[in-house]
Amino acid sequence: MSVPWRWNLGFAIFGAVLVFLISSSSNPPLTSLVRGLYAFLAFGLLGLFARIVLQQLLQPAKTLGGDKERAEEERGIVLDMTTPAEDDESLSRLMREQWTGNEESQSAGFEPLKPPRLVSIDQNPEQVAQAIRRLNDD
Repeated sequence: MSVPWRWNLGFAIFGAVLVFLISSSSNPPLTSLVRGLYAFLAFGLLGLFARIVLQQLLQPAKTLGGDKERAEEERGIVLDMTTPAEDDESLSRLMREQWTGNEESQSAGFEPLKPPRLVSIDQNPEQVAQAIRRLNDD
């Protein structure tokens, strides 16, 4: 006999008795008994759910490393990526060129966008007023 199911049973009985006693003060005995039965089921499921959650939270974490068999089974779980040290110079030089705006970086083929300018058309103020009145009527 294991202990966890006893905890679930005890928690369910405690909930059923508690609900039966509270319900019996204002309900007939049969209604209180049915509500106690429902409480027994609900508290039992609640205790089972709480036990499963606590079991998952308190379970010791799996550690990587150790013997080679475990390392072979757990290969590909952890990804460790680092940048090579020799590229640091070229990366910092490239960033410096972009911030200073050297011609070398412009000759690489990058051109900023040059969208066309929006031009407003001169309209008759009376036509604009009529359009606004039509929009407000809708």
